[in-house]
Amino acid sequence: MCSISGFIVTNPSANRKQIAKHYTAILAEGSERGQDSAGVVSLDTFGVARRQVVIAPSSFSFISEVVTPDCSIVIGNNRAEPTTEYVHTKTLDDAQPFGDGTIYVSHNGTIANDNEIRTAYSIETNTRIDSSVCPELIHKIGIRAALKEIRGSFGLSIIDVRQPHKLWLARNYKPLFLQALPELGAVFFASRPNHLSTAIALGSRLRQPPIVSVPPYSLLEINGANGVITEEALADRERDKRALVICSGGLDSTTAARWAQLQGYDVTLLHFMYNCRAETREAEAVRAIALALQCGYRFEDLSWLGRLGGSSITDVSIPVTNNEMSAEFPHEWVPARNLIFTSLAAGLCDRYGFDTLILGLNLEEAGAYPDNTVEFYESLDHVLNIGTLSRPRILCPLANLVKHQIVRLALDIEAPIHLSWSCYYGNERHCGHCGPCYMRRTAFRMVGVEDSVSYETN
Repeated sequence: MCSISGFIVTNPSANRKQIAKHYTAILAEGSERGQDSAGVVSLDTFGVARRQVVIAPSSFSFISEVVTPDCSIVIGNNRAEPTTEYVHTKTLDDAQPFGDGTIYVSHNGTIANDNEIRTAYSIETNTRIDSSVCPELIHKIGIRAALKEIRGSFGLSIIDVRQPHKLWLARNYKPLFLQALPELGAVFFASRPNHLSTAIALGSRLRQPPIVSVPPYSLLEINGANGVITEEALADRERDKRALVICSGGLDSTTAARWAQLQGYDVTLLHFMYNCRAETREAEAVRAIALALQCGYRFEDLSWLGRLGGSSITDVSIPVTNNEMSAEFPHEWVPARNLIFTSLAAGLCDRYGFDTLILGLNLEEAGAYPDNTVEFYESLDHVLNIGTLSRPRILCPLANLVKHQIVRLALDIEAPIHLSWSCYYGNERHCGHCGPCYMRRTAFRMVGVEDSVSYETN
């Protein structure tokens, strides 16, 4: 459990003293994530490695001792000792980075199977710290194979004395960030973005080089000699194309479900029962749509969300707004509904192995509801990528479409929208004047096609 950091020189004439000064500040910032030890390994252009570690550091001035005029790479570590790896009397052998003379590694995270790796690959180290198995494991089987062997979490920086101009960075869900500083002639990395750049005003940040997140579950190879960065995905988020479609039984989610089928997904409709006014009609619609699509469906109880109240959809004492008023502002907002739906759906993905979540979010409703926006679902997609075991992708095939375009798409792909229920009310027919009815009727009119559902009012 640590913070890792370092740099790779990209300009051979760069001033190493200036680079060392900047990196000293980065390593010092990293101490917020670990104060039990700190250390660095530098590698020069001739393949000579220099290691300097300190137990419970009070200063980070030791960095200047290992950053020589020919330094090409430095990897560093601020270590926080986890409970499972407590060492009563720590020595310098217990401090990161670790190395075997050829491979050196700085690791953030927990390796749960380090003892199994020691046994399987006959690895002996001078410490019981889990990260210490990494250098020899990589030396024996290579970086990519070693990453497949590790069970647990990791953010890794790796150097090889035989390739003094290359730096490897790898992560699963542990964070890792990069910043290129051309004026210093180096690329820096750290476990937290604030370690690379302290908090400054927005206007000043716009003038700073960007800090970029290393993609989750990826391996980067950075060549300091030519500045080329090669990225490789370590795991595919989409495996069997098994999709949960969060389905209200309405126009949008029905169209999204049919679209998913045509893309080759094995679709299961997921409907949440949260005591809305139209709950019975929505449930009937979902069953009918599943039958028409010949796909599975499941209902999940979310009645507490209905009891929470605060929305005219769940509280009959609050009047429902009509027509344009309802369509242009979230009068019928159910507290955090899409966030709650997606989070619970992600739990089902973890439990049952779905690799994709499909939502009916669209451009029209994004204008009135903040949980329909592209930024919302892209942010959630990132959260699920780093915060779940199944790492389901979120797909929103209607994200850039307005209602009449959704109707046209539904007709083109033969989505069973004649079975869908869009109305906020649960009457015999669609009311014709609530927000969803208004948008649906208008959209069909714009397309020039008669809607297959009937309305109580003209």
